[in-house]
Amino acid sequence: MKLGIIGLGWLGLPLAKSLLSKDHQVIGTTRSRSVNLSHERFSHVMFDPQHKRFSDSSYFSDLDVLILAFTPSKADEKTYAKDCVRVIDLIPHSCKVILLGSSGIYPKRDGLFTEENYPAGSIKNNAIGYAELALSSMLRERLTIIRLGGLIGPHRYPVTAMAKSGKVYQSNERLNLIHREDAIGLIEYVIEHKIWNETINACASEHPFKGVYYTEMARKLGMEPPPFEEKQKTERIISNKHSLDLGYTYIYPDPDKFPIA
Repeated sequence: MKLGIIGLGWLGLPLAKSLLSKDHQVIGTTRSRSVNLSHERFSHVMFDPQHKRFSDSSYFSDLDVLILAFTPSKADEKTYAKDCVRVIDLIPHSCKVILLGSSGIYPKRDGLFTEENYPAGSIKNNAIGYAELALSSMLRERLTIIRLGGLIGPHRYPVTAMAKSGKVYQSNERLNLIHREDAIGLIEYVIEHKIWNETINACASEHPFKGVYYTEMARKLGMEPPPFEEKQKTERIISNKHSLDLGYTYIYPDPDKFPIA
């Protein structure tokens, strides 16, 4: 298959490498920087969705699947949705689309949150919500949305920034995390099994408390943990049941077992 990845960043670039290893052809984009990836089935193009600037329109003309792996800008909430729509204007009508969203779209309150309760387009209070609404209304059965939990993996350990922030964090808060290997694995599973017209939470099965988890992560990294305070326990859980029902098996279902380099 010929696959496009808009955004060869921390997640998009290793995703491209993994897809190439499975004999796919991959077209990848960045807004301004080059990437260090040389492969006979890989092409890279500079592309800014806001200006549709790229060197050759044929890059997008015969894609089988497009993966939107770029993140919202800090502009107004609807800018990201507009950028996504500009990209969709360039692909063939037969092309399937995967939007990499975020489990952060769910309300900031206690509860067990599932895709069934909050289908695509039902939450419009942030940039990703507007993008889900715009793309689901345009693409319908051609779209699958993967709502990623907090990403953890090589060179991305939130406790580092937390320790430098000077803030005091709530210890008794549940975490909804996913390792980068599982994010890539689930994306590839969707493509391989042709799982379209779905909204899928991508999140580890276990939900450790923030204080315990990041204190242990700091220990593994050989650094002082950020300060925590114990207030009322919060039980905001993002359910991954639907992804399991679809047949995906998590490599790291328990964040306590995530490898720390």
